[in-house]
Amino acid sequence: MEDPASFVTIETPKAAVGDLNFTGNQLSPQAPLGIKDALSWRRLQLRRAKLKAASRTSALLSGFAIVAMVELEIGQRPVPDWLLVAFACAASLLIAVHMLALMISTCILPNLGIATPMDARSIRESPHDKMRVFIEIAWVFSTGLGILLFLVVVVLLAWVKFLTVSRGAAIGATVIIAPVVLLFLIFSLLFYRQLTLHKFQRATKLVQRLQRDLKAFGDDPGVAEDVDGVVKVV
Repeated sequence: MEDPASFVTIETPKAAVGDLNFTGNQLSPQAPLGIKDALSWRRLQLRRAKLKAASRTSALLSGFAIVAMVELEIGQRPVPDWLLVAFACAASLLIAVHMLALMISTCILPNLGIATPMDARSIRESPHDKMRVFIEIAWVFSTGLGILLFLVVVVLLAWVKFLTVSRGAAIGATVIIAPVVLLFLIFSLLFYRQLTLHKFQRATKLVQRLQRDLKAFGDDPGVAEDVDGVVKVV
């Protein structure tokens, strides 16, 4: 006669939705991201895009500056020393600024690429918030200061190249690029102002919505703690 215990089946508890545990080779279902994780994922995506743009821009412009210094032929032409010093300093500063931005982008980007929207833990462990200062430095150096230095180097290169051949060519290059530099500075200021205003308006609307949700949930301490955490992040 068979043992009755052999007919007893033991049910193992199933993984809850949102758990980050592996069962065999299958990953348990993922819950939607919370408010804090969703905001963190958005910031991560924005800073990753900034680093990618900074790395591409820096590699291109620094390469141009190096080629300009290597291919420049002066020979016996009587180019003033102050002009050569100004060109050498501007080109060297351009290369240094873009190399710094490129180094920051190259070091931080791999650490941001491992985060996925399906894994809240990877978003929380991503260093995009801790490295925010370095990311902004790379972004400003590459797209702000770096492009401005690039325009200055183009003007100085025109003077060094054409001063003894045709002064009018050097003056023409300066007349064309000078308004571009002015427009670049105006656009930078207006862009920063509009971006700051947009972020402030979005943060204000988000805080107001969270406060309405908090009132709707009542005096639940867990909800209040989550809302306070989101407000601090915003």
